[in-house]
Amino acid sequence: MISSADLQTQLSLIAERTRQIKAACTNEESTKLYLVLPVLRALEYDYSDPYEVQAEYAADFRDDPGNKVDYVILRDGEPIVAIECKKVGANLEGNRGQLRSYFTALRSVKLGLLTDGIRFEFFVDCDNPNVMDEEPFLTLDMDVVLQGPLQLDVLDALTALSKSRFDPDDITAMAEMRLVAKRLRSALVDEVREPSEEFCRMMLQRIGIKNLRKSSIETRYSALIRAAYEEAIVRPVVDQLRAVTNRSTLVAHEEAADRQIVTTDRELAVYRYVCRRLAFLASDERQFSAIEQVRYRDYLGKFVIYFENVRKGRLFDFIEGGNGYDKFVFPEPVGEIVTNAITDIDEPLRTIFVLRLREVGPSQLPRRELARA
Repeated sequence: MISSADLQTQLSLIAERTRQIKAACTNEESTKLYLVLPVLRALEYDYSDPYEVQAEYAADFRDDPGNKVDYVILRDGEPIVAIECKKVGANLEGNRGQLRSYFTALRSVKLGLLTDGIRFEFFVDCDNPNVMDEEPFLTLDMDVVLQGPLQLDVLDALTALSKSRFDPDDITAMAEMRLVAKRLRSALVDEVREPSEEFCRMMLQRIGIKNLRKSSIETRYSALIRAAYEEAIVRPVVDQLRAVTNRSTLVAHEEAADRQIVTTDRELAVYRYVCRRLAFLASDERQFSAIEQVRYRDYLGKFVIYFENVRKGRLFDFIEGGNGYDKFVFPEPVGEIVTNAITDIDEPLRTIFVLRLREVGPSQLPRRELARA
């Protein structure tokens, strides 16, 4: 039985090898062989055993054997997982319908996996039995694995999908909880951006203000509630940044040229601030979903935060200052900002993020509405 720690180790090795060879995977077959099968092996599935993992499995309502799913994982001779593979860089969202048809045709299937060898999307049928959900309950991104250890909840969910732990009922329950949490997050962000009358009344009643007219809520209290909610989330991050600045010393900068690259607490705090802040600055669901693709890379002397692609998707370079003033170098048309208040980067951050979203990899981003009951 594989442990979460062992799975993390194996996925890290696979992610590094994927980075090295993905340019050579120019079609579906090479993607399957070199990028997808190693992940199945990490999850304990023996793809060399046709009684466990079978390729080109017929999946159609009709007797026509031409409609085949790339791989199925079998248990007691029945398929329990359907896997559809596309070449590296393919638009996964546009191919979900194909996996959905296989999921429906194979009545014993309890889990669907759609992948391009880099991004692995896992689906179940929480909303309707034998009808694959519109959105994945779990996503594994090999580019994210390269950045460091996976979040514990993601790693635990992946471990639950391994051969020795696979239980359809447990997976469905876990998937439902993850989807509900995702939709709740989306609904909360919508309320923060544009607080509804019901939400405003609920919050005001909590502090003893009742029986207000709708017009009074719209003109007086809505913006106040939004600001208060936002401040409650953002202020702790800002305070943490200030505390880290107060603890920093000039010695670290003098020795920077002689030491290996080490990502500092302040740099990580800036990255967390960017992800949280973009959640509030996002104007639609597409922008909000794209935040998952915001990453960082540390260099000697600068810390780069980017969207999808470190070169084409650069949001800004962060250069930590020793006197409490940090430098944020944005691409044109923004330029350089030197400040001791991180909130000064909010508008430039939104401007560049929207620009990068239009320029870099829009086909990989989900465009659906998440907040479905």
